[in-house]
Amino acid sequence: MVIEESADGAFGSDESVASVLDLGQPPAGVLSMPEHSPGEPLSIPNAGDISATKSGDVGPSSPGTFGSSFADLAPKHLGSTGPEPDGTNDTVGVMTKLPEVGKTAPNVVPRPAESYASTPTQFNLPDPADAQSKFDPSRGLPFKEVQPAGFKMTDQSPEMAINAVGGGNTESAKENRGLTNAISLADAMFAKGQLKEALATLSVFYGMPDLSDAQRGQLLSRLDPLAREVIYSRRHLLEQPHRVTASETLVKIAEKNEVPWQLLANINNVDDPMTVLPGTELKMIRGPFRAEVDLTAKQLTLFLGDLYAGRFAIEVGNDPPPSPGTFTIQEKQTEHVYYNRSGVPVPAGSPGNPYGGMWLDLGGQICIHGSPNTVQPTTEGCISVAGDHADDVYGILSQGSSVTIRR
Repeated sequence: MVIEESADGAFGSDESVASVLDLGQPPAGVLSMPEHSPGEPLSIPNAGDISATKSGDVGPSSPGTFGSSFADLAPKHLGSTGPEPDGTNDTVGVMTKLPEVGKTAPNVVPRPAESYASTPTQFNLPDPADAQSKFDPSRGLPFKEVQPAGFKMTDQSPEMAINAVGGGNTESAKENRGLTNAISLADAMFAKGQLKEALATLSVFYGMPDLSDAQRGQLLSRLDPLAREVIYSRRHLLEQPHRVTASETLVKIAEKNEVPWQLLANINNVDDPMTVLPGTELKMIRGPFRAEVDLTAKQLTLFLGDLYAGRFAIEVGNDPPPSPGTFTIQEKQTEHVYYNRSGVPVPAGSPGNPYGGMWLDLGGQICIHGSPNTVQPTTEGCISVAGDHADDVYGILSQGSSVTIRR
């Protein structure tokens, strides 16, 4: 490897450094010390004072001398510290030991080594079985001072604890979060005048079996007035109003929309269904309605599509006893002869006739009928509603309406 030095101290083209130069350690003898007598001050020569050659070599005052790098030394001084070829030896004496300490030097006493206890390698753990046998749960005390407000320590099972705070099978625990949200949403819709949307939102929760009595009361307190206003009032909240033409009658309009003409007459205050004047604006409902009968709850509920449409109390007789299933109203009559168990006919309108002023044939002798009592259904017959409600049921359900009976 050849490195050139210029006039300002860099290597020239006629000077070279041995390619075997080891820059990891300083050249032998460079750090050697001259001999001295005891008590004399130690004199360490400067690196620039070390003469590397007899003459003509890089001197201490030359730029690039040993003050800068080991590479500044001539190659002949890097391999050996022995005598020069001419018999002279410029190597500085090597210091083999430190100078002796004077008598006046203070004595330094080392501190004793600190000792630390070691961790034993053997651990004496208690026997779990023995610890369990000695455990006395009665000695535990509740943390009364650190319990947050409303929190209570308990030894109950998780199920019992949840019930205690309203998360199990108690009425408060049965609360349906979906219904709670739906009620809030329906109330907001009602405030905006969106009554049909509010009715639709709450109708889906009517038949849910896991509602508490409190929530069922909240639900019905909204469903009943909403159904009355949306379906049975004269406000056009379901369909666009219908304007009667010269060739139309109320009966034809009702048949076209699959609802009884009595329903349209009651809602629109029409006295004579055959003489509705052309141009009359009618509230319109598209049927048919359907009914669900709950034999256990003794209740008949009406629906218009998916919309809740009202409910009526019923009584369940055993002549014949109704059976669960889905039926279709095959025939409707306002008067019907009743045959008792002995086969004796009881004329329509007679106080002994349990059908009252309505009879809806479901087939298989199963029927929905009125009652001779105007305010209370009867236990005779099959499925009875009070006499005053019989006219409403008759005027809402059509021939062909679906009736589902459940226990």
